[in-house]
Order: sequence, then C-alpha cells, then structure tokens
Amino acid sequence: MDVQPRELLEYLTGPTATGDETALDEVLGSRYLMLHEAVEILELKRRGIPIDDRTIVDHPVETYEAHLRAAEVEFTLAEREGDRRWLEGRLRDVESWLRDPNLPPHLRATCEGLLRRFRQKKAGAYIDRREEAECSSIGL
Repeated sequence: MDVQPRELLEYLTGPTATGDETALDEVLGSRYLMLHEAVEILELKRRGIPIDDRTIVDHPVETYEAHLRAAEVEFTLAEREGDRRWLEGRLRDVESWLRDPNLPPHLRATCEGLLRRFRQKKAGAYIDRREEAECSSIGL
C-alpha cells in the first residue's frame, strides 16, 4: 500500500478530538515525522479504514493504535541513527500522551513500554554511531 498526497494532506489537516492542529510544514520538514505519518496512515489503511479529513474523529481508537505503532517505528529509526536529541524530545511527547484524557486505557501500557524501551537505550544502552565511527577512524 502507498500513501497518496491527498490522503496525507486531508489526514493532517482534518479535525481531531482535542482540537490539535498538525503543522504541515513541520511534518514535511522532518523525515522522522514524515515516516511517522506514513506508517500511521498505512496502519489505518491495512485495517480498511478510509483516509480523509474525518479519519481521526471517526476512528479515534484505531488512530491512537496506529499512532503508537508509528511512534515505535519513528523512534527505532532515530535510535539506529543515534539521534538522541530527537529521541529525547519525542519521549517527552510520550509523557504528554499518558496525560491525554482521550488515550484509550488499553494503550497506556504501550506508551509506558515505549518510554521504558527507548529511555533505557537513550541512557547508554547503545553507542551513538557517529561516535563509534569517529573512534574507529582514529584507531580506538
């Protein structure tokens, strides 16, 4: 499956349960956020949910589930690339998701799992690939 430009535009600019608005230029300017939104839309399409400006309000639980799956993919990419700054910022976002009164209760554990998994890695369970490359280039 693929994501059509019209689908992305309608999905990102449609209404939400909380009234949040996604900054289209922010998404288009970040490959992490573009990946996130593409995965989110593909997850919804895989479930047979139509993608348009009503998707989020018409399918809130499925959208939350797809959002968390997309976050996992996004965080994994940031982790692989050693982008700690991105990961730190997005983990703060996950903390705010836990305070969201609209978060379906069954997804609370998923959010907490993302925090545990990626905080542990951010805290030193992996080596930044740039640092690793620098060390090997000077013979360490």
